[in-house]
Amino acid sequence: MNQAEAQEILILGVGNVLLTDEGVGVRVAHELMARYDFPSNVKVMDGGVLGLSLTGVMMEARRVIVVDAVRGGEAPGSVYRFDWDARPEHIQYKDSLHQIDLMETMALLPLLGDPPEVVVIGVEFGDIDNYGLELTPQVEQAVEPLIEQVILELERLGSPAQPAVQPREVTDVFGHTSQDH
Repeated sequence: MNQAEAQEILILGVGNVLLTDEGVGVRVAHELMARYDFPSNVKVMDGGVLGLSLTGVMMEARRVIVVDAVRGGEAPGSVYRFDWDARPEHIQYKDSLHQIDLMETMALLPLLGDPPEVVVIGVEFGDIDNYGLELTPQVEQAVEPLIEQVILELERLGSPAQPAVQPREVTDVFGHTSQDH
């Protein structure tokens, strides 16, 4: 697929980094930005807890890959991939305020025009109720498989990422770099 034919792809890491595993999507987005080079049609974004504020950037894309913590009933650290429109009934997406915002955002997109196709790469969280900047051990171990799933998704979409020759430092809101993790 040449660049003229390529569709805009947004990788969107979402979550609240103050609530332990809730911040895993943001962590994965930062790791991707630090470790990979992407084709010009791929954008990686830390969506944090922006919720409805993300509608504009999402509507600019034809495909969105959301990385987030989800409840699917499996053991913490279990990795999921599903299409938003065909998400399994056992996947719960109303366990935190940001996820309620994400559901509202997803419901609003069709009202704004031709919505993007959305795939979720999620991980079963262990703890999203307690304050903490670190992921639980099970979710920490799932960071690499989540990154691998995003990279595979890009390959499936015809826009493969390449490992960065020189990893970059990406600073989060607390001044931590991707190398601090």
